[in-house]
Amino acid sequence: MKRIILHIPNITAAAFVQLAAVVVFASAFLLTGCSENELPSDENTDTNRTTFTIEVSDGGYAPAAGEKPGTRATENGYATQFTVGDKIGVFAVKDYEIVDGVNNLCLVATADGSNLVWKTEDGKTPLNISDATYYAYYPWQPDEKITDKVYPATTKVTTFFYDVIKDWIPSTNQGTYIDYTSFDLMIASGTPSDKSLSFSMQHKMALVVIDLPKTKYKLTDANGQALPDYIIDAPDTKFKGFTPYRMSDGTYRYLIKPAATNSQPETLSGSYTNATSATAEWEFEASVDAGKYGKYVVDDGTIIEETHQLQAGDFFMKDGTLLSKEGELSDEEKAACIGIVYWVGDPTKITPANEKANISNKDNLQGDKTLAKDHPGCTHGLVVSLGEESCYWQASTTSVQYWLNSNHSGEFLSVESGFKASDPLNNIQGYNNTKAIEAFNESSDNSGSQVYVVQKVVKYREKVPAPTASSGWYVPSEKELTLLCGEDVDNIYTNNSGGTDNHDLINKKLELISSATTLSSSGYWSSTERSYGYAFSVYFNGGRVESSYKHNPSYRVRFSIAF
Repeated sequence: MKRIILHIPNITAAAFVQLAAVVVFASAFLLTGCSENELPSDENTDTNRTTFTIEVSDGGYAPAAGEKPGTRATENGYATQFTVGDKIGVFAVKDYEIVDGVNNLCLVATADGSNLVWKTEDGKTPLNISDATYYAYYPWQPDEKITDKVYPATTKVTTFFYDVIKDWIPSTNQGTYIDYTSFDLMIASGTPSDKSLSFSMQHKMALVVIDLPKTKYKLTDANGQALPDYIIDAPDTKFKGFTPYRMSDGTYRYLIKPAATNSQPETLSGSYTNATSATAEWEFEASVDAGKYGKYVVDDGTIIEETHQLQAGDFFMKDGTLLSKEGELSDEEKAACIGIVYWVGDPTKITPANEKANISNKDNLQGDKTLAKDHPGCTHGLVVSLGEESCYWQASTTSVQYWLNSNHSGEFLSVESGFKASDPLNNIQGYNNTKAIEAFNESSDNSGSQVYVVQKVVKYREKVPAPTASSGWYVPSEKELTLLCGEDVDNIYTNNSGGTDNHDLINKKLELISSATTLSSSGYWSSTERSYGYAFSVYFNGGRVESSYKHNPSYRVRFSIAF
């Protein structure tokens, strides 16, 4: 077994994990004129309605005994921020009884410009009840999982949620941001003061931070300008029986039951391929108190540094390593290649051309915020797959966006777009679109209306696994297809294009790999929807953007990775 070091004293600031998200929102709370059992309707015009400000702050994971916390800036780098779609549950208790109407009330984080506001799912707001104590928890659970497990006959928040905490079991699958945070149980209590109510959340699970050997690429672009470091795992990094959440610095986070409630320490193990090409196995027992974290370092967390000039045309390998487009590939390297870099830049931000474009309204122009949330380290570029498929976009004329508006309101960027230069079709957001459409496809509401292009990428992920330092395969947005075909043009209209220079470059690299399929000059589906019956496509004979009937079997679909 490999040497594991549990760092307790002298931990570096970068390893201090603290959730420091503070979200302030205002909601109209009816202070008088209603009974405690009713909620004010949208039509209520009572002049006594007042703005009631609620502050939800996360107390954060405390360092283990002897460890020194880092600076606030460092803490924020590791913070799990509240994001659009997050839900908290709220109870109001008066005279040791739960008040009707504020009984596991669900409040949802919703985007309001650059801010988050919290609203009930039906748009109504709870009462500010005189002399009541409020209890909150995250993440929200359906009534059948929570209401029988709370104790209103108490003044202590830990007693109120005692059974919730006791029965809370983190999943072994915490590989995405959503999977990870959905098991990060937090609780708080608060009493209204004047026109405000504050919840300071306490973490009730324990956090394990795993630091494994890795490779750090010091990247520059084609002009020699420095890019963010690109950190990948050691080859063949594997976890046995569990999937932790990977941070952008290459460390992993994994939630477990606290030591006080675990009958025995949790055994975590895995393996990787070391510098001598041998399989190195590791194992340790994790025992951490509630609300705290322990950092476990495998083989000193060895870092190998590489330098690389990142350019379109570079070869992207199955373990996330990069090979220059200028070099010749060995047969072994050809077999290990899974894609070609086709764009260098940060897909979580607005593209340089769009930033400079003379567009009056840029409010909708942005990068892929869902990608930034799930994979914060994917800020270097985009990769195209070696293979492709042909299919309809969708057999029916069913609007994905309409369903999302009713079932996942505010959770994703809009997958639907118009033709304007400031519309979402001009955004890099294929990861967002694919995740949103996956939710659509998985719902029983949409049986028979599934989007085929996303079904194809789900199958492709099984055929060609993506490295952990990447986003995983997704269907590119219309903007990403135009980047794959030509240049980063400042706006996109039907019949406008950036040419085919990039298409031609990528094909020259694909031709070097016998297992690859070169890019066609015909139409390719994007993951960007136009309307009920139409979706956007790009013709690769010139980069022309079109709105095409979804039931068109002649179009192809290619897949992307962000890294």
